[in-house]
Amino acid sequence: MTGKFICLLLTISFLTAAAFAQKKSQDSAPAYPKCSAPISSLPVPNGPHGLFVLMFPGAPQNGKAEKYLMHNPVVCGGAIYVIWSKVDRGPGANPRYDWSSVEDQMAPWVAAGKMVSFIVWATGYGANAEATPQYVFDKVPSVTCPSFGHTPVFWNHDFMSSYQSFMAAMVDKFKNNASVSYIRFGMGAGGETFPACMFALKKYGFSESTWQKYLYDMLDYEKSLNSPKQIGIGISAFGNPPNLDNAAATADHAVKDGIAIGNQALSGRDVQDYGDGRPCTGNWCRNFIENKGKVPFVLQTAMYNWQGNRTSMVEAIPFAMGLGAQVFELTMRHWISAYDPSDPDYAAHHAEDQKMFEDAAKTLGGS
Repeated sequence: MTGKFICLLLTISFLTAAAFAQKKSQDSAPAYPKCSAPISSLPVPNGPHGLFVLMFPGAPQNGKAEKYLMHNPVVCGGAIYVIWSKVDRGPGANPRYDWSSVEDQMAPWVAAGKMVSFIVWATGYGANAEATPQYVFDKVPSVTCPSFGHTPVFWNHDFMSSYQSFMAAMVDKFKNNASVSYIRFGMGAGGETFPACMFALKKYGFSESTWQKYLYDMLDYEKSLNSPKQIGIGISAFGNPPNLDNAAATADHAVKDGIAIGNQALSGRDVQDYGDGRPCTGNWCRNFIENKGKVPFVLQTAMYNWQGNRTSMVEAIPFAMGLGAQVFELTMRHWISAYDPSDPDYAAHHAEDQKMFEDAAKTLGGS
């Protein structure tokens, strides 16, 4: 028997063994329900559900999504940020809306067979933030502050009408796109309801009641769009101490309008606070308990390191699911501690983190 023939036999044997191992691995992988299809056991079976990867604008870790997450079956898809000023070129432009920045972010997720969700920013974070289009600033009073940069007077009629036009255009653009799960329009800071630059805005009449009326008016407008895609709102409490009654009232108004509700600061602290009889961040626990089954609930995780400590989701996600949460937007840092072997927390935590994600996907769906 020649050396070439022996080499050929060894090669065939190796390839056969590799194919068998891959097939065995696929056969033994958990069969998750589809996050793109209704799941009868969820509080809102036909609403969006699943585990999403937060693609924070410009974050250096975003590149890890393609390597570790886009083909991971527990991942429903990517939560993509839409910066209003990058899309809306103003009423004098033709075409007015340039969706290329959105479609470019969507493309790799869709190619991987995943869903996408949208988190729209009308304002951003940081001293240099400017997410509102310039044509809006040209006709709307504005302020600046260190935390949120250039910020409009939100309740000004021209701001509201301009943003509403964008909302309508976005709903129309993606209403028939099967890869889109839901859209969350930020009403204040980023994708939330927190009133950006509220102290600077006092000279233009900012107050709790002014802000509440603005939120209600915008929610009612969103309802009027009759969007085939679920629209959501991220509810934040503000004030010192935070006005939880206002947050609860906003949640109840949103639910009345069929808008999904949630919060952007899920952490292990919520589990502890709830157990001790204290409200969860932004009062989301109360809001979920009072409205379970009426609209989908969406939670975004707090920063991975909260006050210098790792914010584990091992307890927080099952706890939140118990209160009806069916969509989770998790920071990249939470994901890579589970799936990136080069992450400093991987060795100590990946086993428990992966099990938590797999258990959640068995209920919320995967892809």
